[in-house]
Amino acid sequence: MRTSVTRTAHRRTVLAALSALALVPALVPALVVAPTAASAASERFMVLGLPFFKPYRAAIATLDVDGAGKVTGTLAPPAGDARAALPVSGTLASGALRLTIGQGDDSYALSFTENQRGLHHIYEETAAIPGLTAVTVFRPEGGFSEPALVLQHDEDNWCGLVTGGLTVDLKAAELGRTPVAPAGLAEIDLVVTPQQGGTAKVKMKDYWSRLRLAARDGDDVSVDVAVPLGTEAKIAQDLRKVPLVATVTLPSLCGEMALAAIPRAKVMEADKVSEAKLKAYGDTMLARVLSGAAPEGGTGTRKFKVAGAVVPGEAGPAYKATVSAESEASRLAKGNWDQFTVLLQPVVTPADTAASVSLVPLVTDLKVAKKSGPQAPADAAFKPADDSSQVAAISHRLVSYIAAAEGTRCSFLTQTAFDEPDGSLSCTNLALDDVSPADDN
Repeated sequence: MRTSVTRTAHRRTVLAALSALALVPALVPALVVAPTAASAASERFMVLGLPFFKPYRAAIATLDVDGAGKVTGTLAPPAGDARAALPVSGTLASGALRLTIGQGDDSYALSFTENQRGLHHIYEETAAIPGLTAVTVFRPEGGFSEPALVLQHDEDNWCGLVTGGLTVDLKAAELGRTPVAPAGLAEIDLVVTPQQGGTAKVKMKDYWSRLRLAARDGDDVSVDVAVPLGTEAKIAQDLRKVPLVATVTLPSLCGEMALAAIPRAKVMEADKVSEAKLKAYGDTMLARVLSGAAPEGGTGTRKFKVAGAVVPGEAGPAYKATVSAESEASRLAKGNWDQFTVLLQPVVTPADTAASVSLVPLVTDLKVAKKSGPQAPADAAFKPADDSSQVAAISHRLVSYIAAAEGTRCSFLTQTAFDEPDGSLSCTNLALDDVSPADDN
């Protein structure tokens, strides 16, 4: 029977807590100082259903609440978009949020009621009008990570990928009038599909003429580009500064991805990866999963060998290990031993909150040997694996186990023939830039 990776419990946001402190001072514990009317704490939210920054789905609201429940702030497009932010004002009292967006005759008043759904604390319109898109204000526990506030998925065209690429929409009119790729786009890696299958990367400047031809029908041209792991948010902001670019979102293509969210404090000091913490975490977590121990704790009996170290990775320090393990533990498959190299890269992704970091595994050099006794086979018995689904199975086992052990979440995508085995833990592939349906708590 398949079990699901459990979702983390959620507390009320600081925004709601500030309102409660201001409205019910008698309930404030002695060690907590209630905010004064002059103090405020800024929180960032996503807002769905507003037309101000289309075609982006979500606007970014930065809201301050003072001790009297007065709300001030701004509503802005994703970072890097040149459009100006709008002023926001309002009140927050007893879970009722009232906001006015804009000023004077060009202002719009909305009323919300707080709720909790899935990963998010949300404010929903108190009374929705049938036929009109509802407006929702929301944030996850711990707030959004910086990449999450920069990158969001396209509502109609997204497979779940959050790392390694972007989708870029080019303005048809400007594209047609630009005979040579501009500096901000020329060296970007365009993803193409060769006749022999799979994907390849070419420089956008080399296919610029083909893109200009596509623009002649008057529709914006959408392409997927490849970017190094961990650079997605920065490159997106840079691309939005190019006048020819209409939008930059999470990639529409499917692909290979595995990641597990863990608390930042497990491997980081402030905003930097701690090599000592990362080494200790990698050693401990690999020992747990490869011994066959249950994610929630206990001791496993499977045999394994791990030699780990911290090395430079694509996005900063990474944990690298050479592993020998029984396949029953490494990928939930019977009758073999696996040898492989694994790299665990800590990366703050659009799937992370401000309190989490993702571990992204890279499994290479997989070799397999049949079991022939209670001990591990000699190195000469291991043969290179020619089945890419076995590599995917190890990646899936690692991220689903880590997420279950931490009580967090994981994301997993593969284009191989891998099927989750019986008893495996499932990844949720949730996006932080959307809220769960009302019946999915």
